[in-house]
Amino acid sequence: MFSTLVLAFGVSADAFTVAIGNGARQRHHGLTQVLLIGAVFAAAETVALLLGWSLGHAANAHVAAVDHWLAFVILGGIGAKMVWESLLSSDRSDGRPAAVWPTLVLAAIGTSVDTFAVGAVLALVQDDLVPTAIAIAGVTFVMACLGMLVGRAAGTALGRPAGAVGGLVLIAIGSAILVRHLGVWA
Repeated sequence: MFSTLVLAFGVSADAFTVAIGNGARQRHHGLTQVLLIGAVFAAAETVALLLGWSLGHAANAHVAAVDHWLAFVILGGIGAKMVWESLLSSDRSDGRPAAVWPTLVLAAIGTSVDTFAVGAVLALVQDDLVPTAIAIAGVTFVMACLGMLVGRAAGTALGRPAGAVGGLVLIAIGSAILVRHLGVWA
């Protein structure tokens, strides 16, 4: 259960970062809007996880011999990308209005691409989908709502470190899967 929660926090870091930026640009979101934004991000993450799991499950018989390497490469690559992007992004608070709903939905879909890959990996390593999906949806909802509130209160100062931490968590999870399957520390 602990690793599932860690995974959920790792994949929700992008949603948290985007929500901080949105909250920093628009400080007039009411509680209802904050909850709706959290729900949009949670739904996007859950759908991406389920689609990824379905694809990974269909390919399971063909890649069982190398699934741990795929998990390591995919999660490590996604994590490295998240860390790299957090280092390259600039802190801006240019006063632009918050994203309109279609843009926000596209941002939620964009941040859930990582979760699609995680779903495929979970199918390959035959991890239990239901608790993972529930954890990712719940944690993403809370993190997106919290990001909106933090952004509204403190601006974008936490956005970059959140993405880097999420990336490092995904790298650690991919490494742990590889080590477990290779039996290095068994």
